Amino acid sequence: MQVHGEIPDSVVVREGPCVTYGIVADSTSGPEDPTRPLQPRGDPGQTASEVMAENPEIRLLLRTSVTVVSCGHVEGEVARALLPPTPPPLLARVEPAADDETVRVAADGAFLTLLVGSPECDDAVIAAAIRSAAKAFGPGGHEFTVRAGKELARLLRADPARLTSIIRGVAP
Repeated sequence: MQVHGEIPDSVVVREGPCVTYGIVADSTSGPEDPTRPLQPRGDPGQTASEVMAENPEIRLLLRTSVTVVSCGHVEGEVARALLPPTPPPLLARVEPAADDETVRVAADGAFLTLLVGSPECDDAVIAAAIRSAAKAFGPGGHEFTVRAGKELARLLRADPARLTSIIRGVAP
């Protein structure tokens, strides 16, 4: 995934047998070769974009890795909060999901099942996914948040501490 600016919360892959949706669970940036640590560049007070502009070779030496957890897919016209039948193709383009796409996959809160069950998604990631989806719903964001909270209560009935942690992360 090529990242320019902010990493999106919700992403989509439109290639392959179905359209696959996911939530960004983690991102790391560092040197392409881990045996060669980064050396500071630039003058005091310079911004990162100024340093990058003066040293274009830096882009070739760095890599950003993004971990995405699948949370749904669309086959034909049917949106499902399930893993896709096959993974997206290798080297498929990953793009930010549009608000209408996020609403389509997240509407009933069922996507939370995949996030709660994923070892890559900690409570903060799940809370951020709910906050982000609520924004996509616009004026209906509060109603979505209530539905998501009810779905979390159902999924985490045996783990009230985790439920509380996620709900606290969703609250403004």
